[in-house]
Amino acid sequence: MKCDMIRDLLPSYIEKLTSSYSNEEIDKHLESCEACRQFYREMTEETGLYMPSIDKDEAQKLNYLKKVRKINKRKIILSVSAVLLLAVAVIWLFAIGTRVSSEDVNIAHHMSNGRLEVHLTLENGKDLLVSSKSTFIYDENGNVIGHETRYTPKGVLHNPFDNVGNEYMLGTQLSNEPDYQHSFILEFKDKSMTFINGELVE
Repeated sequence: MKCDMIRDLLPSYIEKLTSSYSNEEIDKHLESCEACRQFYREMTEETGLYMPSIDKDEAQKLNYLKKVRKINKRKIILSVSAVLLLAVAVIWLFAIGTRVSSEDVNIAHHMSNGRLEVHLTLENGKDLLVSSKSTFIYDENGNVIGHETRYTPKGVLHNPFDNVGNEYMLGTQLSNEPDYQHSFILEFKDKSMTFINGELVE
């Protein structure tokens, strides 16, 4: 190759964009041409992109190391993902739980001094947790005419390091106002039990 052609290819050569055939021709020319070598040195000093040429064996080693790093990175990602999934599963089983069936719960309820009390005992070997959500009941004019509370009994795996247990007592004080509706709802996996002003209606 002529010097003009070599110098035109040098920017791409420095940035490793030329083909292997072009690299061989450029290397041969630089070995025999002092002027082009000087031109090459000046270009690499200005751009800071100079890198020593790498033979095929070294390139293969670098490619192998890149593949190893990629595989190791994938293994690390998979391991972290597995740990996170395990942590989520443990939290779900021991802290959040799943809704239980009414068939697994012994339910006792009674009224005492205007207060509804409901006693739950989970009988499937798990500990019992109860989540709740309360809302007001409004009439068509936006006036508050009642209160509704929904309770969801959930079973979690027994944890020997806490005292959650399999029993839970729920209670609510009913209003003395005759027109005020108080809804108390137990939401099991298989059905719901609704108390209106202390009376079981379904």
